[in-house]
Parts: sequence; C-alpha cells; structure tokens
Amino acid sequence: MTTEAKPPEADISYSICDFEAAPERDSQYLYAAVERTMVALASEVPGGRVLDVACGTGKVAMRVQERGCIAVGAEASSEMIGVGRWVHPESRATMVRSIAEVLPFATGTFDRVICQGSLDHFADAGAFMREAARVLKPEGRVVIALANFESVSCRLGRLIDRTRWKMGRPRPPWRRYWETPEDHNVRGDLPYVRSLGGEALVLDRMFGLSMLWLFWRYGSFLDLLPEGAARRIWHGFDAVARRRPKDADMIMSVWRKPGATPWRKAR
Repeated sequence: MTTEAKPPEADISYSICDFEAAPERDSQYLYAAVERTMVALASEVPGGRVLDVACGTGKVAMRVQERGCIAVGAEASSEMIGVGRWVHPESRATMVRSIAEVLPFATGTFDRVICQGSLDHFADAGAFMREAARVLKPEGRVVIALANFESVSCRLGRLIDRTRWKMGRPRPPWRRYWETPEDHNVRGDLPYVRSLGGEALVLDRMFGLSMLWLFWRYGSFLDLLPEGAARRIWHGFDAVARRRPKDADMIMSVWRKPGATPWRKAR
C-alpha cells in the first residue's frame, strides 16, 4: 500500500533556502566542496553504516545512501525532517528525530559518524563526541566539518575593519562574517578542533577546505571571471588550505577510537 506524501506544516521555501549557499562563487564552491568531501569520507567503507548527526533536511545522508551505504540521519527539528522527506520522498535513507548529545542507537553500530557545520550549535559538544565514540564500531571514524573563525579571511577582515574604524569609518549594524553568530555556542578554530576528542577519540587526520571565503571583494572578483578561470583560482587557494587548516575557511577533522588502526598504517 502506498500513501500520498503531504507537505510538512512549515514554511517550505524558508526552510529549503536556509540550507542553500549564497549565489556568489566563493560560497557555491565552498559548500559544494564540503558536501563532496563529507560524502566521500562517509562512504569509505563499502556498504557501511553511516550516521549523519544534525543532518538538517538529510541531503548528505541521502547522497551517502545512493553510494550503497546504509545511511541514517539524526535531526532534532521535525520541520527539517519533514522538508527532507517532502523534497526527496524516494530516498531510502532513514531519518530519526534525536539530539546530538543523546543518540538513540546501540553501542558499536556505525562505521562512520559525520557532522557537517553543526557542532558549534550543540549545547554540549563534548557529550556529542562521547556519544559518537560510543555508537562507533572499533575501526570506525567520526568526521567533523567546522567553520574556522581564525581563518586567513577572518583575520584579514578584522584587520581591515580595525583600520577603517581608526580612520573614522562607521561600522555597519549587522554582524560581520568573522564574528561568531549568536546561535553558536562555541567559536570554531584550530585549537578548539584539536580539543574535541577528549578521552573518547583520537585525532586521525585533519585538513582544511577553501581560503578567502567572504573576504572583501574576493567573491565579486571570482564572479567577474570566466567559470574556468574562477575555478582555477579557487582550487589554487584550496590546495594551500588543505595543507594549512589553521588558515582554511573550513576545518575537516577525522577521529578514531584510541585502539583503532591509524589512518596512515591502515592505507
């Protein structure tokens, strides 16, 4: 028996747009790179079980499912779950309502636990990391993508802002991109990322993604160029960011249990 999918009781347009990148190329390239990287890391184990925590509408979990894995999305907002099911009713990914700090899964269930751009919203990031370690299989990995508020772009933005203020230029009333948003409970940067594992997890590998995102006139400069030239410039900065996560716009970290085989030995 089949049932007709009904739209969730929410502002659909607002909810979907809330998860779309800005139209500028620097944002489009970054968001696409983060999602592509998360999907690749999540599906490293063929047919593996993957948990996407704070999955929003479940887009990444659905892409992981398409790669042959068993994907589960955990999301606290029933609205986001409803939007995801409305937009992609054909997806076989499972969506579960849950907060990150108390995951409703048995110990040792998943090959990968991923979290994209949401950890700085959690009430207790340490509790989430401990829960992620608990539901992880012995050789599993936890993958975290977190915005870096000490990136080169943020540091340069603050420098220019201070210089303009000393010259008597008024500051705008809105939040500048290098300032931590009000809905963030922590300020993401490299030292914070390094501290995430606690006693539950060990840092396995780390790299950066993108550089100069949102920096003054960088996005508009890329928008003026032919597509091929814009991508070459972006990829050039991204190559530097991958080796220098401290300066990158997004920090990617992969974690393992203390007794698990390190990544370099595993490969």
